[in-house]
Amino acid sequence: MGGVVEHRGKVQITFYWNGERHRPTINIPFTAANVKYASRLKAEIERSIAFGTYSLDQYAIHFPSSRMAKLVPKAVTKPTFREISQLWLQAANHLSHGTLIKYNQWLRFWLDNIGDMPIDEIKFSTLAALANSQDWKAKNRNDILIPLRKVFELAFLDGIIEINPTLRIKNAKVQKMPPDPLTAEEVDLVLAHMGKYNLQISNAFEFAFFTGMRPSELISLQWGDIDFTEGLARVQRARTFQQEHETKTFSVRDVELNSRAIEALRRQKPHTFLKGKYIFENPVTGLRYSEERPLRENYWHPTLKALGIRERVFYQTRHTYATMALMAGNLPMWVSKQLGHTNMTMLLTVYGKWISGADKSTERNKIDSLFNQTATTLPPDSQNTL
Repeated sequence: MGGVVEHRGKVQITFYWNGERHRPTINIPFTAANVKYASRLKAEIERSIAFGTYSLDQYAIHFPSSRMAKLVPKAVTKPTFREISQLWLQAANHLSHGTLIKYNQWLRFWLDNIGDMPIDEIKFSTLAALANSQDWKAKNRNDILIPLRKVFELAFLDGIIEINPTLRIKNAKVQKMPPDPLTAEEVDLVLAHMGKYNLQISNAFEFAFFTGMRPSELISLQWGDIDFTEGLARVQRARTFQQEHETKTFSVRDVELNSRAIEALRRQKPHTFLKGKYIFENPVTGLRYSEERPLRENYWHPTLKALGIRERVFYQTRHTYATMALMAGNLPMWVSKQLGHTNMTMLLTVYGKWISGADKSTERNKIDSLFNQTATTLPPDSQNTL
């Protein structure tokens, strides 16, 4: 057939395109059936040429092993969500060990569902549907969205995607629970019960109640951090997920120790002062705490249950200290510094009602006192007209 010949046992086609003769070879045996196929292909190509629609991309599809096919630029494939997420985790390596563990856990859901999709093909509708299809609590949903947003932000900043589809995914509203501190009577009951376990346990919890330290800070405190002369404890590290790191706010603070905190240290001194660096250790293992879980699970929760006290998280020891300090009349700024807040906003937001309730009559009495000092006696006629 015209324009279809044998070439080294294969089928060769001849046609003219853009004023040039092309003689590509099809990698199929030269048989009668294949010659008919090649003739139909040749006719199809020549029709496209006549209409001016034939392209180099079509040429490469028809004759992938030809010289012309090599001129077609290879399609640029965008990286997958999995690849960008791994790149982001490498860039986030400066974060704390505990934070990285959480991010890896939260990323697992997204990797299972969209991990192998090119990141530039992932749409807002896909992400929103996935986020809203799960039976997550509001806070869990918001947490799992954090690494998703970070990965897409990295892709956007690197120019891999033109639009970040996560920007329109809204967080779920989370009801913030107020502090639930223990009363002074409950504190004494808890500490008395802790003493039944081991004196070191009651020492640790008394120190927690009367310093407001975070549990992660408490288990990282060393004897070298204590200044008995000045009555100070320097808080400069914390321990979570078995890793010691900077404090939550990345700042060092000095906590002024009251008599209850100092007395707890004096009772603890014979147990660990000469033994090693850390003040509080696990009395069962004789080793420092690698995390606060043993204190929480073995002593805190069982004690509350045994005493019939409402269930609370271990962190309420910190809230108890803050509210007791405010109710005792300590200045909010001083309490904020004791707790290690970066500013007063946190204290005013979280503990506002205890600040206002510390002495409900104090501010009113200040105004009454001022007006009583400046008041003048009205003449009798004026008093009658009021």
